[in-house]
Amino acid sequence: MTYPIPGLSYAWLVRLRWITVAAQAAAILLAARLLPGALPVPALLGLVAAGAASNAALAWFLRRPEPPPRHLPGAALALDILLLTGLLYGSGGPANPFTALYLVQITLAAVVMRGGWAWGLSLLAASGYGLLFFWNVHVHALGHMDHGGQGMSLHLLGMWVAFAITASLIAMFVGKVTEALRTREEDLARLRERDARHAKLAALTTLAAGVAHELGSPLGTIAVAAGELQREAEAMGRPGEALAGDAALIRREVHRCRGILDQMADPSGALFGEDPRPVAWGEVAALVAAQAPPEVRFEVPAGTAGPLPVQGLVRTLRALLANALEACPEPGGILVRAWEEPGAWNLEVVDRGRGMAPEVLARAGDPFFTTKEAGEGMGLGLFLARTFAEQLGGGLTLQSSPGAGTRVRMRWPGHG
Repeated sequence: MTYPIPGLSYAWLVRLRWITVAAQAAAILLAARLLPGALPVPALLGLVAAGAASNAALAWFLRRPEPPPRHLPGAALALDILLLTGLLYGSGGPANPFTALYLVQITLAAVVMRGGWAWGLSLLAASGYGLLFFWNVHVHALGHMDHGGQGMSLHLLGMWVAFAITASLIAMFVGKVTEALRTREEDLARLRERDARHAKLAALTTLAAGVAHELGSPLGTIAVAAGELQREAEAMGRPGEALAGDAALIRREVHRCRGILDQMADPSGALFGEDPRPVAWGEVAALVAAQAPPEVRFEVPAGTAGPLPVQGLVRTLRALLANALEACPEPGGILVRAWEEPGAWNLEVVDRGRGMAPEVLARAGDPFFTTKEAGEGMGLGLFLARTFAEQLGGGLTLQSSPGAGTRVRMRWPGHG
């Protein structure tokens, strides 16, 4: 269940209500002993029993594995206010010193519930307190000075106004504090999540550099052996043509692998670490389109974006485009577009592919999470794209549903 303050459990509310029930029962029994015949004890104890039953129900709901109804704690607090009003009605009304317990209920409402509920419960408490001035079972031993039998004298009116003002201030102050704590906790949670992603990225960068270093020597050996094999096959003439072609293919693929490893090992060519520079959107689109099917559509503005880390942006777009091409069998169903709005740039890759189920969408972007077969992908494209967008001061959002395609949007601050 989502609590107003992250990490807050309602178990303490159940315990507090048990303490309240016990204290109310003890107070009634003590008052009955000190003021024999002055209080309707059975009726008052019946209200206390109703509170105990409601708290048992609340505890049962909160112990269930499925989330309880969202407004259940608010309903419990509303019932507490009504029960308190009933208890005060039968024990002297506004003259009862325990009317101060209304303020406890208001404070609890402001802490436990969000704004609308907190103000609604405060209004309910103020209304209950006000009604006690008109309807109550008078207890002579608890009465104030005579007020002339005018229903609500100026003195009692002043008491009610003071209560209403105090209740409003408590609801507003505690509500503000609760909201500030909630916002702070949410900000801290986002920062912790971002730090965790950056730590994973640092680990990936270290791993990539190590892999590039370790694979350099074996690839060099393969290239030399393939070169020797190609020369020997060419010397054989026609019988060795097929073997020579295979050797040449090996050399080309080795050269390609070494190029990739050089990019991994060189910080200036890495996804992060290059110096940003102003770049035309047309240049970005051309660099991405050079390795994409011609049917992929690009819609980018004619102006300049930036300064941006161009190679990082291009690699990020290529990774997103590769995901879209795997999900959408028709390249013509893929659109890459960029646009500027006041204060921000937006970059989208949209496909009309198979889309993602909600449970997959919830985990998309986690490092090494993939639905592909083993060896077909590492599940890093969306993770690196999100991290890249955060490096620019923005973020990445995903929209997808099965059969309707996927929309990946990167957004970061601009000059507008």
